[in-house]
Amino acid sequence: MREPRSRRETRSAVLRYLWCSGGSFRPILADHLGLTDASISRIVSELKSEGLVEEAKRTAPYQGGPSSFLTLSNALHVGTMEFSGGRVHIGVGSLTGEIRFSEWLDLPDGAGPEGVKTTYRRALHQLADHLRRAGIGLRQLAVSIPGYHETLHANPIIALNPAELLAEIQAALPAVALLAANSIVTRAVAHRLKLGVDLPGGPYFYTFAGHGVAAALVDDFATSGDVAVCEIGHMVLDPRGPRCRCGHSGCLEAYVSTTAVAPAIGLREHDLLAMGGWQASRLKLSARARADLAARLVRLGHAIGNALNLTPIRRVVVAGWPAELGDDMHAGVLGGIEASLFGGAAAVNLTFAKAELGREPAAGLALATYAYLQRGAMRPTEAARDMAAHHLIERQGGGQ
Repeated sequence: MREPRSRRETRSAVLRYLWCSGGSFRPILADHLGLTDASISRIVSELKSEGLVEEAKRTAPYQGGPSSFLTLSNALHVGTMEFSGGRVHIGVGSLTGEIRFSEWLDLPDGAGPEGVKTTYRRALHQLADHLRRAGIGLRQLAVSIPGYHETLHANPIIALNPAELLAEIQAALPAVALLAANSIVTRAVAHRLKLGVDLPGGPYFYTFAGHGVAAALVDDFATSGDVAVCEIGHMVLDPRGPRCRCGHSGCLEAYVSTTAVAPAIGLREHDLLAMGGWQASRLKLSARARADLAARLVRLGHAIGNALNLTPIRRVVVAGWPAELGDDMHAGVLGGIEASLFGGAAAVNLTFAKAELGREPAAGLALATYAYLQRGAMRPTEAARDMAAHHLIERQGGGQ
């Protein structure tokens, strides 16, 4: 790996490694990032002076090895407003992942524009009030919205105007950098970071089935642009099927979201989401319920296979409620892929991630942390100037 040549790139690489790894000794950090000892010393000194990292003594990893261990500071904070699971979640957390504040307000599917606006304004007021009372200044705030796309003035899933929402947040928190993202990007970022610093094997197709259903193509994760949204949940499987909250009929989401699944197994969706990780044996499913879930998972496989027909990606990660149902249920997803993917599923590497249901706003806080560290923990204007200077040097054939 080449040494990052811009100041922002170097800072970002160091901070993201410390975040994903939970901390590091300097030689290990330098070796992993391909940085010289002088570069590590310079950048760590800069980050420590800004209160971004801390260094404490730990047992050396080997005889005669280093004893100073670097971690991110837990005194700096990020925040989120996450629309998920029929609720608006707000949260504040440290860079090290500790949630310091978390609240939610109900936002039922189908709520009208005024109801949505009233709810998110209440949530924003609660967030701003907590920050004022706690004396906390946020370094970044991430807003996670199902169906979000920056080119859409009206959201097709939730009756809100994203631009108006962001303007109200900016007015309430004028000094805070904002990032808005589709919910599946938020989920993909949070999942990717749990896997550690490296994920060998190239890009993969990440699918999440919860209150909403979506997917993303995740590349090498160097930038946020390496997570491409795929609205798989709104792939129409049967035009005469059940009504979806997007307004269409027969969407995948109408079959495999927790809204559809919970009644089929005799639970309220709220109770299902509140369970976190769950297993078929724990739920004591009847034979009929298991057969129903298996049929729904086949539909999920059909949709994934259809999506894979559009891309050569053959690594698939499924997260959400299907993840802990056992191999016999997982076979239904693979069978659905086999039935719809050109050439069959023999070359598909299918894995399942833990359900991660009911853990909001952890994913939104992970996205906020990622956005902050991705720009090297610099102010947006400062990061932009640094990148402009870096590109100018490259065009002139120079370097650091």
